Amino acid sequence: MRIGKKRGSHLPVLMKAVSMTHGPILELGCGLYSTTYLHWVCYPLKRMLVTYENNPDYFDFLKDYEADFHKVYCINDWDTIDISQPWSVAFVDHSPDKRRGIEASRLTHADYVVLHDTENRNFKKQNYDKAMRLFKYRWKYNEAYPHSSIWSNKFDVSEFTLR
Repeated sequence: MRIGKKRGSHLPVLMKAVSMTHGPILELGCGLYSTTYLHWVCYPLKRMLVTYENNPDYFDFLKDYEADFHKVYCINDWDTIDISQPWSVAFVDHSPDKRRGIEASRLTHADYVVLHDTENRNFKKQNYDKAMRLFKYRWKYNEAYPHSSIWSNKFDVSEFTLR
Protein backbone atom coordinates (compact mmCIF):
# COMPACT_ATOMS: atom_id res chain seq x y z
CA MET A 1 0.00 0.00 0.00
CA ARG A 2 1.45 3.32 -1.04
CA ILE A 3 1.67 6.32 1.26
CA GLY A 4 2.21 9.86 0.06
CA LYS A 5 0.82 13.37 0.01
CA LYS A 6 -0.81 12.94 -3.39
CA ARG A 7 -2.50 9.70 -2.40
CA GLY A 8 -5.31 11.43 -0.46
CA SER A 9 -6.27 14.12 -2.96
CA HIS A 10 -9.78 12.66 -3.27
CA LEU A 11 -10.59 13.22 0.40
CA PRO A 12 -12.01 16.77 0.16
CA VAL A 13 -14.64 15.69 -2.40
CA LEU A 14 -15.36 12.39 -0.67
CA MET A 15 -15.74 14.06 2.72
CA LYS A 16 -18.13 16.67 1.36
CA ALA A 17 -20.29 14.05 -0.39
CA VAL A 18 -20.46 11.91 2.75
CA SER A 19 -21.38 14.95 4.88
CA MET A 20 -24.33 15.72 2.57
CA THR A 21 -25.85 12.23 2.79
CA HIS A 22 -27.09 9.69 5.31
CA GLY A 23 -27.49 6.38 3.50
CA PRO A 24 -25.18 3.50 2.61
CA ILE A 25 -21.73 4.04 1.11
CA LEU A 26 -19.91 1.91 -1.45
CA GLU A 27 -16.12 1.89 -1.79
CA LEU A 28 -14.59 0.27 -4.86
CA GLY A 29 -10.93 -0.24 -4.11
CA CYS A 30 -9.58 0.19 -0.60
CA GLY A 31 -6.82 2.52 0.45
CA LEU A 32 -5.08 3.85 3.49
CA TYR A 33 -6.87 7.18 3.15
CA SER A 34 -10.36 6.36 1.88
CA THR A 35 -10.97 3.17 3.87
CA THR A 36 -9.73 4.63 7.13
CA TYR A 37 -11.79 7.80 6.69
CA LEU A 38 -14.96 6.02 5.57
CA HIS A 39 -14.78 3.43 8.32
CA TRP A 40 -14.48 5.99 11.09
CA VAL A 41 -17.01 8.45 9.70
CA CYS A 42 -19.54 5.58 9.51
CA TYR A 43 -18.65 4.17 12.93
CA PRO A 44 -20.63 6.42 15.34
CA LEU A 45 -24.02 5.84 13.68
CA LYS A 46 -23.14 2.40 12.28
CA ARG A 47 -23.83 3.73 8.78
CA MET A 48 -23.60 0.90 6.25
CA LEU A 49 -20.32 0.77 4.34
CA VAL A 50 -19.41 -1.88 1.76
CA THR A 51 -15.87 -2.14 0.42
CA TYR A 52 -14.72 -4.31 -2.49
CA GLU A 53 -11.06 -4.97 -3.25
CA ASN A 54 -9.44 -7.26 -5.79
CA ASN A 55 -5.82 -7.03 -4.63
CA PRO A 56 -5.16 -9.70 -1.94
CA ASP A 57 -2.32 -7.63 -0.46
CA TYR A 58 -4.62 -4.64 0.03
CA PHE A 59 -7.32 -6.93 1.34
CA ASP A 60 -4.97 -8.04 4.14
CA PHE A 61 -5.01 -4.41 5.30
CA LEU A 62 -8.74 -4.04 4.70
CA LYS A 63 -10.01 -7.10 6.53
CA ASP A 64 -9.12 -5.54 9.89
CA TYR A 65 -11.85 -2.96 9.26
CA GLU A 66 -14.67 -5.48 8.98
CA ALA A 67 -17.49 -4.76 11.45
CA ASP A 68 -21.24 -5.14 11.73
CA PHE A 69 -21.68 -1.91 9.72
CA HIS A 70 -18.66 -2.36 7.41
CA LYS A 71 -18.70 -5.33 5.02
CA VAL A 72 -15.46 -6.07 3.19
CA TYR A 73 -15.01 -8.39 0.25
CA CYS A 74 -11.99 -9.64 -1.65
CA ILE A 75 -13.11 -10.39 -5.18
CA ASN A 76 -11.63 -11.88 -8.34
CA ASP A 77 -13.92 -10.36 -10.95
CA TRP A 78 -15.54 -6.92 -10.88
CA ASP A 79 -18.32 -8.18 -13.16
CA THR A 80 -19.56 -10.51 -10.41
CA ILE A 81 -20.28 -7.91 -7.74
CA ASP A 82 -23.83 -6.70 -7.22
CA ILE A 83 -23.76 -2.93 -6.77
CA SER A 84 -27.36 -2.36 -7.80
CA GLN A 85 -28.65 -1.37 -4.36
CA PRO A 86 -29.27 2.33 -3.62
CA TRP A 87 -26.10 4.12 -2.54
CA SER A 88 -25.85 7.61 -1.08
CA VAL A 89 -22.19 7.77 -2.05
CA ALA A 90 -20.20 5.45 -4.28
CA PHE A 91 -16.42 5.96 -4.35
CA VAL A 92 -14.61 4.65 -7.44
CA ASP A 93 -10.85 4.17 -7.11
CA HIS A 94 -10.13 0.52 -7.91
CA SER A 95 -7.80 -1.45 -10.15
CA PRO A 96 -7.32 -2.13 -12.91
CA ASP A 97 -7.78 1.49 -13.95
CA LYS A 98 -9.68 0.56 -17.11
CA ARG A 99 -12.50 -0.82 -14.91
CA ARG A 100 -13.30 2.49 -13.22
CA GLY A 101 -15.51 3.87 -15.98
CA ILE A 102 -17.21 0.49 -16.31
CA GLU A 103 -18.20 0.46 -12.64
CA ALA A 104 -19.16 4.15 -12.75
CA SER A 105 -21.56 3.24 -15.58
CA ARG A 106 -23.12 0.68 -13.27
CA LEU A 107 -23.68 3.33 -10.58
CA THR A 108 -25.94 5.82 -12.36
CA HIS A 109 -28.54 5.18 -9.64
CA ALA A 110 -26.27 6.36 -6.78
CA ASP A 111 -26.97 9.78 -5.29
CA TYR A 112 -23.33 10.77 -5.77
CA VAL A 113 -20.42 9.00 -7.46
CA VAL A 114 -16.99 10.25 -6.41
CA LEU A 115 -14.18 9.30 -8.79
CA HIS A 116 -10.44 9.57 -8.28
CA ASP A 117 -7.76 10.25 -10.91
CA THR A 118 -10.04 12.20 -13.26
CA GLU A 119 -7.48 14.41 -14.92
CA ASN A 120 -8.03 14.58 -18.68
CA ARG A 121 -5.11 12.32 -19.56
CA ASN A 122 -6.81 9.45 -17.68
CA PHE A 123 -10.29 9.79 -19.12
CA LYS A 124 -9.90 7.43 -22.02
CA LYS A 125 -7.60 4.97 -20.22
CA GLN A 126 -10.08 4.60 -17.37
CA ASN A 127 -13.18 4.64 -19.57
CA TYR A 128 -14.42 7.77 -17.81
CA ASP A 129 -15.07 9.34 -21.22
CA LYS A 130 -17.89 6.85 -21.90
CA ALA A 131 -19.27 6.75 -18.36
CA MET A 132 -19.53 10.52 -17.90
CA ARG A 133 -22.14 10.73 -20.66
CA LEU A 134 -24.50 8.70 -18.46
CA PHE A 135 -24.55 11.38 -15.75
CA LYS A 136 -26.56 14.57 -16.01
CA TYR A 137 -24.46 16.54 -13.52
CA ARG A 138 -20.65 16.59 -13.17
CA TRP A 139 -18.06 18.60 -11.28
CA LYS A 140 -14.27 18.30 -11.17
CA TYR A 141 -11.99 19.20 -8.28
CA ASN A 142 -8.63 20.20 -9.75
CA GLU A 143 -7.10 22.10 -6.85
CA ALA A 144 -5.30 18.95 -5.72
CA TYR A 145 -3.51 16.40 -7.87
CA PRO A 146 -4.56 13.81 -8.88
CA HIS A 147 -7.97 15.35 -9.62
CA SER A 148 -11.27 14.00 -8.37
CA SER A 149 -14.81 14.38 -9.67
CA ILE A 150 -18.34 14.00 -8.42
CA TRP A 151 -21.16 12.93 -10.73
CA SER A 152 -24.88 12.57 -10.15
CA ASN A 153 -28.14 12.06 -11.96
CA LYS A 154 -30.18 13.13 -8.93
CA PHE A 155 -28.51 16.29 -7.67
CA ASP A 156 -27.04 19.24 -9.55
CA VAL A 157 -23.34 19.27 -8.67
CA SER A 158 -22.37 21.80 -11.34
CA GLU A 159 -22.06 24.45 -8.59
CA PHE A 160 -20.52 22.03 -6.08
CA THR A 161 -18.01 23.72 -3.80
CA LEU A 162 -15.77 22.68 -0.96
CA ARG A 163 -15.89 26.09 0.66
